[in-house]
Amino acid sequence: MEDLKSFFEKLSDMESEQLMSVVEAHLSNDEIELFVDHIEDFYGVEDDEELGMLAQIMITGFLAAKQTQQN
Repeated sequence: MEDLKSFFEKLSDMESEQLMSVVEAHLSNDEIELFVDHIEDFYGVEDDEELGMLAQIMITGFLAAKQTQQN
């Protein structure tokens, strides 16, 4: 629980460029695109803005899981 709280506190303190650096350190562009493709195919979302927002949410969850596994 504390690991997740710490992770989300760090995220909320980041600028968007810093957050992108964190994402890029863990995922390639092709891997990010897999998240988008999954959301589009599995959930039927077609709107680009929605896809982007949902991908950000899913990727944040992925990074949170990685963070808690490392600690």
